[in-house]
Parts: sequence; structure tokens; C-alpha cells
Amino acid sequence: MQRKSWLLAGSVLVLLVLAACGGKTQTTPPAEQEGQIGPFDWERDPNAIIVRLDARMVDGPPAVDLNSIPPCTIWGDGRVVWSVTNADGSETILEGRIDEETMRGFLEEIINRGFYTWEDELVPPSYEEPVMESVTVMLYGQAHTVRRYTSWPQNSYIRILESCQQLSDAPVLVEPTAGWVSAYATPLDEEAPSWIWWQDAPFTLHELAANKESRWLEGPLATEIWRSAREGRDDIQVWERNPNGGGFDAFYVAIVAPGYSRDATPPPQ
Repeated sequence: MQRKSWLLAGSVLVLLVLAACGGKTQTTPPAEQEGQIGPFDWERDPNAIIVRLDARMVDGPPAVDLNSIPPCTIWGDGRVVWSVTNADGSETILEGRIDEETMRGFLEEIINRGFYTWEDELVPPSYEEPVMESVTVMLYGQAHTVRRYTSWPQNSYIRILESCQQLSDAPVLVEPTAGWVSAYATPLDEEAPSWIWWQDAPFTLHELAANKESRWLEGPLATEIWRSAREGRDDIQVWERNPNGGGFDAFYVAIVAPGYSRDATPPPQ
């Protein structure tokens, strides 16, 4: 009888412990431990950048930096802009739209690759003009960016970029007809590819370079500058006749188009 009493007391104790724990035991791991992602959300604002893959030359020429377009950007309303490098080295900029399901799947791919566990590479490589790549994700109003110069875990940067380039099944070519134009004087090189600044342009390259300013430009000339910047060469010169006579002067010309270029200010009102 005494043995049965102890067994009964032990059973009661076990039941009390289970009751205190809610009457159930954990039989399956939480979703995060199973490799699944819990619910998350993003801003639907068309001006909010949700994902951006960028690549910038460190301390490179200003015109090159201004002309370069981030390899992939997705805004809150599902607009996607990305670049494609062609066989001849030229660049094509494309734009498309994706739905929320596609957006969520792309975000899950980035996170599942371990994005939030990656660390910055703080020391740049020793060679000249290294390119810093970065991945930025904005969720719940908080931006998280990882920056690296060389290798990425499991080559994830290029893998994510390849996924971005295939998100939209109806891309259109981007060729803006307006943007902020700036010019930078350079020694004239007759061997470099070049074209001549239009005589009927609303301002001169000499003005832009002397004042170190950018001016808003609309029309076919703006598109011509954009196309020139996409040719995949950093040595394309734009020639303009010297206002004091004596032949031509050479410039590197850049265009920053709102909605496509990074850090672009809105058009003038």
C-alpha cells in the first residue's frame, strides 16, 4: 500500500507540472527552427526602396559614378529597375512590375540565404578603384545593409541579382527623356570615342563645368546622354567648341534621372 501511495503521489506531481505548463508539451520546433519565415511586411509607398543591390567604384571619376545605375532596385509598389550587361559590354536598363506574391518570394529568398547573418567587409582590397557591392533590405521601416568588396557567402550577391533580373515577365526599355546633367573638363583625346554637344542646347558644358553645377534638361539631348552612358565605356568624351575660339574642349558628361539613378533629386517645379 505504501508503494502505491508513492506512485499515486508521483503521478499527481507530474499532472500538476503539466497543468502549470499549459497542459501540453512541445512536440514540434518553432517555425524559425524549421527554416520557415514568419509573417513580415513592407511599405507599399512607390517612393520607398524595399530592396537594392548596388555596386559603386570607390573614389572613381564623378561622371562614372553619377551615370551608373544600381544593378537592381525594387520599390514598395512593386516597380523593379535592373541592369543587364550585353555581350559587347554595353548596358541595358529595364523596368517592370511584380505582384506582392513575387515580392514576398524574393524577400524570402534573400533572407533564407542568411542575409541577416552576413557581416560587412570593412577593409577594401589593395588594387586601384575597387568596387563596393551592397545589398539593402527595408522591412518594418528599418533598413539593413551589408557591404562587401570581394566574396559573398555562397556567391549570394550574383545569385540574388540573377533572381532580380527574372522577376518581371514583361520588362520595358528605360530611356529617360529628362534628367540632371553635369559636365567635367578633361584633356581632349582624339583617339577616344566622342560626340559633339548640340549647338541648340539650353546651356553649355563650359557653364556646367565652370560653375560645378547640374542643370535640368528635357528632350532628345537628355536621351542621347543617357544612351552614351550605357555604351559600357568610361572614356567617351563630349566635345564643345571653345567660346573664345581655338577649337574644341572635351568633357565627361553625366545624367541623373529621377526614378532610376541613385540619390536623384526631384525635377524642378
